[in-house]
Amino acid sequence: MQNSLPEKNDNFLSQDKTLILMYSAEDDHSLFVSCHDGTLLTVPKNRNIPQPFPDQPTQPLTPAFRLLALAFVGLAPAGLGALFLAPLAGLWALVILITRPLSPADQKRVLIVCGIAVVLLGIAIPISKLFFSSLSR
Repeated sequence: MQNSLPEKNDNFLSQDKTLILMYSAEDDHSLFVSCHDGTLLTVPKNRNIPQPFPDQPTQPLTPAFRLLALAFVGLAPAGLGALFLAPLAGLWALVILITRPLSPADQKRVLIVCGIAVVLLGIAIPISKLFFSSLSR
């Protein structure tokens, strides 16, 4: 029995010892590897592929925030842009508050938008009064 065991090991060792795998290609689901004799093997990756950019839920107050940003920029030309855009942003936020069910966080955002709109309007009115009074002289 001891004599037969080394013979089996010798047979195993005398077989082709050079099993070399070379990377050939890959796709989303598998790797392609080739042996030294040209046999092509397919190895599955077995993984989920994540989406590159998951869809972000749309925020209902995004247009109101954009209007506020434009109203802030509208302060520069004598406050005239803010006179028009700040009340529009506040009204937009109030309409969304009335027409859609909002989370408590979005309800707070509506109040913030309305508060910022009032502050911008409070700044824009004196600036535009100064502008129009300088035009009338």
